[in-house]
Amino acid sequence: MKKLYPIILLSKTRQHGWIMLEVVLCLALFSVVLHLAQRQNEAHWRSTQQLEEQRKNHENQQKQAAMKALTGSAAWLNNQESSLNQVYPDCQKCSENQLKRWFYASQHDLSNIDVEGE
Repeated sequence: MKKLYPIILLSKTRQHGWIMLEVVLCLALFSVVLHLAQRQNEAHWRSTQQLEEQRKNHENQQKQAAMKALTGSAAWLNNQESSLNQVYPDCQKCSENQLKRWFYASQHDLSNIDVEGE
């Protein structure tokens, strides 16, 4: 029996070593998975921010085009100070359709308005 005892003791220490190695490998794999998930999350966040910025730019372009269509010129865009001193366009010159479009543009979201067609 004395010969079996060192073999049993040796196998228990080897088992503890393998368990430790398995735990270290699992933790390393878990850290790799977390790192990849964080990189994917950052990339998704950046793309979301870029899409939001593009949407805002597109909306601003639509608003500028609508304002240009309503005023007939882009002078208000180039020189903001002089546009503050200008008077409103003469509403008597507006046709019924133009007046409806102007009223609609002042009350609603401009993404649904047709700016190109008069």
